[in-house]
Formats: sequence, C-alpha cells, structure tokens
Amino acid sequence: MLGNEMSEVEALLSVDAGRVPPGAVAFFPRDPEAVQRRICTFFALVSLAAGVGLALGTHSRVGVALLALVGVAFAVGALPTRPDVEEAPTKRPTLLLTVEGLIVRDDCGLRTWSFDDLADVRPYMHLRTLGLLVVRKDGKRDFIDTMAFERGDRVPELIGRRLKPREA
Repeated sequence: MLGNEMSEVEALLSVDAGRVPPGAVAFFPRDPEAVQRRICTFFALVSLAAGVGLALGTHSRVGVALLALVGVAFAVGALPTRPDVEEAPTKRPTLLLTVEGLIVRDDCGLRTWSFDDLADVRPYMHLRTLGLLVVRKDGKRDFIDTMAFERGDRVPELIGRRLKPREA
C-alpha cells in the first residue's frame, strides 16, 4: 500500500495518465526490436551510401539498382511494426517503485510488495533472464523480470536505497 494518500491502483492509473506520483520512479517496457531496427538502419545507410558511391563513380547501373534495393529493404526492416489488435495488451507493463513499496503490472498480473514486508531482494537468473528475486518475511518468493523494462538495470540499486538495513 502506498499509504493513506494513494492506493496501488490509483498510482498505476496516475502513471498511465502520464503523472508519476511524488517520490516514485516508473519503468516502462523495453522495446525488444530496438537493436534489430538499429542494425537495419545501419545497413540501410551503408547500402545506400555504397550505391551513391557507385553511381558517382559511373559504375554499372545494375549494381547501383541492386544496392538501392538492398538499402530500401533494410530501411523497411528498420521501421517499427504495429502489433495486431488481438496482440496489444490492454494495459502496458509497468514497474513502479514508490517510497513505500514496489508495484509491478506484467504478464503475471498486478503484484505489490511493501518494503516493510520484504526480507530480501537480490539479483537472480531465472530462465536465462536476469531479474530480481523478492523474498517476503513469510518466505514467499517472487521473480521480477526487471530487464524487460527500460533502465531496468537501475531497479536493484533504487530498491537497495529504500530497503531498511537488515538486523544482525
């Protein structure tokens, strides 16, 4: 719970509307195709530059045309695709780190943790994915795929600042 002023649902609705609550940090989904699009953009520019170079050097028009076609194909590959209507999630995945806890809306649904109820939070590798293992004081464990979010590598550090030091 986020205290008396705002519930978890209200905090997520606020973030969905573009207003991050004071003292909170919001993380949104990482674009899984971003690296592929950057590579396609690079090869499109290289192909088109080589085609222009060949054209200026008065080489065969067939070679120039082929390089132009390759460049256009890579340029099309660099464009983002829109998901099908059926594939589009109703709510985008969000990780919200507040002053009092952690709220995650992802493929596993809506999950919340209060820092007061946590025994430990540590980096953990699960199914070849690096994320966080969240351990509650009652022993229950949950995995959060923080790397599915932009800047997700910052989450462990930010949580570490907000967790109370463990008693010896």
